[in-house]
Amino acid sequence: MLVGAVAGLAGAYLKSAAEPPLQTLTEHYFPPTNAEKQMIGADPTGRIDHMPPAEMIEAAAEATGHEISKGQKLAAQQVVHYTLGAGLGAAYGLLAEYQPAVTRGAGVPAGAVMYVLTHGSAVPATGFQNPPWKLPLSAVLWEAGSHLVFGLGVELGRRALLALLEKAEA
Repeated sequence: MLVGAVAGLAGAYLKSAAEPPLQTLTEHYFPPTNAEKQMIGADPTGRIDHMPPAEMIEAAAEATGHEISKGQKLAAQQVVHYTLGAGLGAAYGLLAEYQPAVTRGAGVPAGAVMYVLTHGSAVPATGFQNPPWKLPLSAVLWEAGSHLVFGLGVELGRRALLALLEKAEA
């Protein structure tokens, strides 16, 4: 699980790094309207403080009678992003030990499953983002694509860490 959690942190970093170029690419081929770009989670390049975790953090602050600055919201969003990455990586790492078939496709199919479990269902269930069929196609494609990068990063990171541990034990 620990190896998976560390790999999850690396995967979360890669996911974040992949989002801007994926957004640029998908918006080139499937341009969203100005109204669509205003939707929560549709424009991380232009509206990073309106991604679902940031909106959840702001709602929690307001519910408890606190004000939160944009900087605090963005910092807390990073904590959520990397905590979720580590948690999903730990779960993936544990599952990979007992069901190695999940590692097929170098973690890319697992990344697709993680998209479905998060932005494809759980996040819309909270009301902090529309379901994929109500978002602009470009947003669905870059978000799903970044989850594929996450899955790949977790699996390759897991493999590299396990190889290092085996080498250290030898």
